[in-house]
Amino acid sequence: MYTKATPTQLNEPTTQAAMAAAEPTVPPPQLVLVADDDPHVRQLLELVLGDDGYEVISASNGHELIRMAQEHTPGLILVDLMMPQMDGFEAIRQMRNDSRTAHIPMVILTARSRSGDIVTGFETGADDYIAKPFNISELLARVKGHLRRAAQRPVLNPLTGLPSGVLLSQELRRRLAQQSAFALLYADLDNFKVFNDTYGFSCGDRAILLLASILQRVLAVHGNADDFIGHIGGDDFAVLTTPDRSRALCRAIVDVFDDEIRSLYSPEDQLRGYFSAVDRHGVLRRFGLMSISIGVVSSERRSFAEEEEFTRIAAEMKHYAKTRAGSSFAIDKRAANQDMDIERRGARQRAVLIVSQDSSLRAVLRTTLQEDGYLVLEADNAEILRQSSAAEDRPPLLIADAQLGEPLWALCTERAASAKSPLVVLAYDDDDVAQARAVGATMCLRQPLPLAEIVACVDQLITAACELDEETNPADSCM
Repeated sequence: MYTKATPTQLNEPTTQAAMAAAEPTVPPPQLVLVADDDPHVRQLLELVLGDDGYEVISASNGHELIRMAQEHTPGLILVDLMMPQMDGFEAIRQMRNDSRTAHIPMVILTARSRSGDIVTGFETGADDYIAKPFNISELLARVKGHLRRAAQRPVLNPLTGLPSGVLLSQELRRRLAQQSAFALLYADLDNFKVFNDTYGFSCGDRAILLLASILQRVLAVHGNADDFIGHIGGDDFAVLTTPDRSRALCRAIVDVFDDEIRSLYSPEDQLRGYFSAVDRHGVLRRFGLMSISIGVVSSERRSFAEEEEFTRIAAEMKHYAKTRAGSSFAIDKRAANQDMDIERRGARQRAVLIVSQDSSLRAVLRTTLQEDGYLVLEADNAEILRQSSAAEDRPPLLIADAQLGEPLWALCTERAASAKSPLVVLAYDDDDVAQARAVGATMCLRQPLPLAEIVACVDQLITAACELDEETNPADSCM
């Protein structure tokens, strides 16, 4: 971990086995998403496009458009600019900054008299326009042309011009297949959304373009000739490089970013080092200037068969970097046989068992505690927690999610009078806290809670447990 002193989408659907059919299969119809608040226009487009062999789905406002585009990934989107709740301009801008939709051709629908809308639409990210009232033959020709070109051209992010999710995924698979060591740097911005909401999306786009420029400049100085930069979407970026360059690249990216990002803020906010804004819960808060967090995973110490596992670990490390104040990066140094080697030595070490049905919660705690030197074991049900709690070689500390419910409370009641490993309950509301206390949990930590406080609690409890265990059984003490 490196911290300055001053304060998925990559996944591709699993390929199914080819069907051994004697006759060739018919390709499915291409999907077109139509967004217009006028039901008569939607009905006309559904009829015209459907008769020409396309599958058509429709939305009546910008919010519905974005949701349907993310869920169905159409081949083409026809967008009316004047819609309620969220107009077409903002919907296009948001879809262009989302890796799930950034590559989709988007054609605006507009009246001939609104030529200014066409210019704004292009600046926002539209590919073309069709004037109302429609010429049916022209509409069908443009739809066909955009779909044909989309199938032939590389997928680039329209804002930065960098390769986006599809090309990044292809490059990841290619490098994994080559079985030569490489590293993935997964980076995004902290406090970007509140900056975007406060300063406006134009400034938000400038921040994204600045990060893209920094990555390109840093790689030109510290990288290799065949390094790869991908723009996943929004403020998420990826860099593929060799493991020996990853640390130097991260340090340079952090240093340059912190020096240059301040220029996007007002002089007053630069001087203060923070700005005031309302968070997603409607609470007025102070937010620090944007920083960057980078998670790094490498194939140097262990092999990966699938890109999904590779990118998942990179996301874990990035999330861990985000728990530290300011710009930082976290590099995964675990070897493939690390846990197996520890178990084979027979030492109980500083082991922690995390029990939760929430895999994302387990992943965050696992990464954090492993960085602090713990051996982390995981389970997703209370029965394993019961077995581990009663075993002679039980871990010195157990952490359980209150959402396990009644099986957890029953176990706490059973073990309350014994001197077994301490059990920490992660609670989420007053009822959880009251229940945990009533059944005799060793400690109850109510979320949300900074990870640093969770680690401090674990350190305190496991040290006490190991000292007690050493007094009663010195031959089997914690290390």
